Amino acid sequence: GRPVFLEMLKKLRMGKAEGVIIHKIDRSARNLKDWADLGSLIDKGIEVHFASESLDLNSRGGRLSADIQAVVASDYIRNLREESKKGIYGRLKQGFYPFPAPVGYLDNGKAKPKTIDPIAGPLVKEGFELYATGRYGLISLSDLLYARGLRSKRGNKIGRNALSSILQSPFYMGMIRIKKTGELFPGVHEPLVNRRLLDQVQVVLKGKNHKKQHV
Repeated sequence: GRPVFLEMLKKLRMGKAEGVIIHKIDRSARNLKDWADLGSLIDKGIEVHFASESLDLNSRGGRLSADIQAVVASDYIRNLREESKKGIYGRLKQGFYPFPAPVGYLDNGKAKPKTIDPIAGPLVKEGFELYATGRYGLISLSDLLYARGLRSKRGNKIGRNALSSILQSPFYMGMIRIKKTGELFPGVHEPLVNRRLLDQVQVVLKGKNHKKQHV
């Protein structure tokens, strides 16, 4: 998403400005839909100028030249995205987690496994063990872990939803799951919990959620 770009288009449609100056075409053509949206504004009389290119977008020739450059820019971004995706999957297949370390682990640089945080790691493990007993809810467990020193990466209390995500993450038993696709990859990082404990936590989570649905 491009929230700032979309907000700009919205304000142009509302007449908040008569035009816009953009650095280069590729800043307005990350994808063809963005370019088409901008083109519709040009058709309505909104002035669009590019600081690094001299193009008359009100002429047929200038518009055609801009359209061609926009298509090329869009293809470049698409290719860049695909290459980035290949790199990420390459790391995943090697067992490396190519994203910031989750709570309880530390980053050690590219192509290096995450290592257990000596402070947060044991507390996260304790959180799994306590929740598996069924005697704690997410809120009470969050409060307890906070009192014992567990903090988010920003130093804040780990809330109910964030704690629920932690307790459902297979990362803590040594697996890497891609949330968007559901794919699983064996990780090379040291697990904090075993499969049995993770499964027990899922049973408790489902049981508590089931009860809430019938309240």
